[in-house]
Amino acid sequence: MNGPADSNSGGGKALAVSLRLLEVAAAVVLFALMAMTCIDVAGRYFFNAPLDGATELTRLMLAVLVFAVLPAVCWREDHVSVDLLDPVVPPWLVRIRQVAISLVAAAALAGLSVRIAQLALRHRDYGDTTEYLLIPLYPLVFFIALMSAIAALTLLANALRYAANRGPQLADRHRSDR
Repeated sequence: MNGPADSNSGGGKALAVSLRLLEVAAAVVLFALMAMTCIDVAGRYFFNAPLDGATELTRLMLAVLVFAVLPAVCWREDHVSVDLLDPVVPPWLVRIRQVAISLVAAAALAGLSVRIAQLALRHRDYGDTTEYLLIPLYPLVFFIALMSAIAALTLLANALRYAANRGPQLADRHRSDR
């Protein structure tokens, strides 16, 4: 599959590094989530003292984890898809379909990003925090809006790659034809 570095240009390398950094950040958050869960469970069962705020931190970390990898998932088209008919669909039709799907998904994510950013502003203005640890919510919600916007841009870039006959699914088909 074409990864972020399928372009030899400086922009392709910058994109590859950026997406890799987001993936590394998500891996760090996942490790922290695992460690926190282990500490919480051990404290709960062995010492009758669960980790305070573990539920809130779990929710926040899961949000960071999911949205940190969203741009990379969109760029590489690693999302779940059903391809029952792909072996019999001609490549030119796959290309048209993928351009259309990428454009619709980009528009949807861009619209969601705007609404999520508005929600973040409301959280900031109201001073909304988590219930127990009183962590402000707006930075996380802004992060979600930003990652959604970046994912929308990667989908738009995918539409352009498919229009130029270089999309990830087309590259996979060329490799499987060999």
